Amino acid sequence: MHGVAGVSEAPNPLVSVVMSVRNGERFLQAAIVSILQQTLDRIELIVIDDGSSDGSPGILAGVEDPRVRTIRREHAGLAAALNAGIREARADLVARMDCDDESDPARLARQLEYLRAHPDVGLLGTAVTLVDEAGTEVGKWRPPADDASIRRTMIRRNQFMHPSVMLRKSIFEAVGGYREDMPKAQDYDLWLRMLARTRGANLPEPLLRRRLGPTQVGTAAETRQIRWGLVARFGALRRGDFPWRDATGLLQPAIAAMTPGPLRQWLRRRLPGTSDVAVRIGDDAGR
Repeated sequence: MHGVAGVSEAPNPLVSVVMSVRNGERFLQAAIVSILQQTLDRIELIVIDDGSSDGSPGILAGVEDPRVRTIRREHAGLAAALNAGIREARADLVARMDCDDESDPARLARQLEYLRAHPDVGLLGTAVTLVDEAGTEVGKWRPPADDASIRRTMIRRNQFMHPSVMLRKSIFEAVGGYREDMPKAQDYDLWLRMLARTRGANLPEPLLRRRLGPTQVGTAAETRQIRWGLVARFGALRRGDFPWRDATGLLQPAIAAMTPGPLRQWLRRRLPGTSDVAVRIGDDAGR
């Protein structure tokens, strides 16, 4: 059963924020507060409760802000939930947010300002502060900022942190949204398709605090993430969205996909330039 709670009486928002939650009670309240305390006031927050069985529905029911709308639905997965939320968005600029992360108060205003000044950019991420489950900073993630640098390395690595992204809904719809048949790397696949129609950029300021869970290197989930990332890469090359000379970027993830998890973990610990933070981010930055 699906249902929508909360209807904003404010003027049309300048930015729609879309957040999916499934059993995210631990950090959900902080994530919501970080959006409602943005310096940009004309926003809406659309939260898709994807079949939560914990205290998340109660937390959402307790939010008394007309800018928040909750969509309750049976569990259908992240891609389906986000597609449903973005369909409900009233603004053309849509920002992603995860239920266990926190946005800097100036994040949405900075991204709005940039996209207004650069109408040719349809996909905009930011640098990210990485924190552990206790909220302690453990590092920074700084992707390339300009479109040319992003494109040069995009087949090798996802250069957008999923919950930091703001995108143009019109372009999202033109490419068909998230692929619901992909259980992993749906964001990476979407960015590759969007970059065939628009330019991308990343703000250099860390405007999102991304919470890292326990290290999952060597798990079956990480292997699936890497393999579905390869599917996204091959699709982009096959469609002609990126030149075949970029196929050299397939080498590292292909080797990683074929390497047994425990060996992959051992190698990463010993390769120069790697760290536990990098390991937990994984080969594809989104989630």
